[in-house]
Amino acid sequence: MAPKHNWQSERGMTAIEYKATLKELGLNIAQAGRYLGISERTSHRYIRSETPVPEAHALLLRALVHTRTKPLVPEWVSDRLVRKA
Repeated sequence: MAPKHNWQSERGMTAIEYKATLKELGLNIAQAGRYLGISERTSHRYIRSETPVPEAHALLLRALVHTRTKPLVPEWVSDRLVRKA
């Protein structure tokens, strides 16, 4: 019997899959970057296939979709607005 295919067995993620996953999660590129702890520019690079989506990011995003969990995206804070201690 062949092993059952599930979201955990796919380690890679194409640019098309990344874009579709963001859409399914209701995230724009900037929100995805903040959630994953990467820059918006890096998120754009994933979309344009300039940089491969790391396995950890692919697994995390697929887990959110599988569990129907809405990611809690940190708010963007401008460096100019951060108060100095």
